[in-house]
Amino acid sequence: MDTTIGIERDEQDYLFAGGSGLAITEDVWKRAACRDAEPEIFFPISDRDVVSRTAALRVCSGCTIRSECLEVAMRDRSLLGIWGGTTEADRERLRRPRRVAVA
Repeated sequence: MDTTIGIERDEQDYLFAGGSGLAITEDVWKRAACRDAEPEIFFPISDRDVVSRTAALRVCSGCTIRSECLEVAMRDRSLLGIWGGTTEADRERLRRPRRVAVA
């Protein structure tokens, strides 16, 4: 396991070397705030796992590459857990078309 960013090398290659359709360099991901965090907090057991979710969102809140991370997660619906300061439910809400009130 490559603990530099808390995910296995195969997953890193897929996500960060273009396998997900994005070409975000490893140098960018080395600046991720999550690189030293426990990976488990980013994958809460359930919606009721408030402790893990809160800890992960706290890490994301000060991350310098939060927007790049969110972009990866928004483009790749198969990603589970917390990415770019959002939960899976948050990302689904962001993907929904917005209704515009017509006056």
